[in-house]
Amino acid sequence: MKRAVVVVGIIAVAGCKAALPPPVLQSYQSRTLYTCCNLHYETGGDVYDANYYDGTMIPLGSPAKVESAGRNTVTFLAGGTMVRLQQAYTREQQSFQQFLDTLLVPEDPKLKAAQFPRAVQAAIKDGRVEKGMTREQVLMSLGYPPAHRTPSLNAPTWTYWYNHWVTYQVVFDDAGVV
Repeated sequence: MKRAVVVVGIIAVAGCKAALPPPVLQSYQSRTLYTCCNLHYETGGDVYDANYYDGTMIPLGSPAKVESAGRNTVTFLAGGTMVRLQQAYTREQQSFQQFLDTLLVPEDPKLKAAQFPRAVQAAIKDGRVEKGMTREQVLMSLGYPPAHRTPSLNAPTWTYWYNHWVTYQVVFDDAGVV
């Protein structure tokens, strides 16, 4: 009886380690993926779902190669940098796979961004927001607002984190950023 309990315990612990089952992880590793937007990482290569603005930027459309996955983390190479994407705050609002699918996309967003006016392209490249930008353009420039602070992308105000302590807001009307 003790042996059966130990085996079940080992299986339960082993199942907790992987956020993505091996076939799903393999499908990410076998696909060409791109960063959806500008992503910022901290010293050590951590990218959090709080989407902190400070840190070093990986430009939107950077090819991303998934290396490994753990519980609520994925390590990938993008823009020549190995980063670890971590879902720490938004687990109640979206699954880890939804979170990952939002940030690592199968089509290069630079192709769409190239169709925007030059001033918008420059703002996106610099990770800035300008009056009149659309929601899609803001997503490319700043990334997704953390779902625990902005549960809907249809909301008129999106809350972002500049760093671990300071937030800021992007406000929209029907015409775009105001």
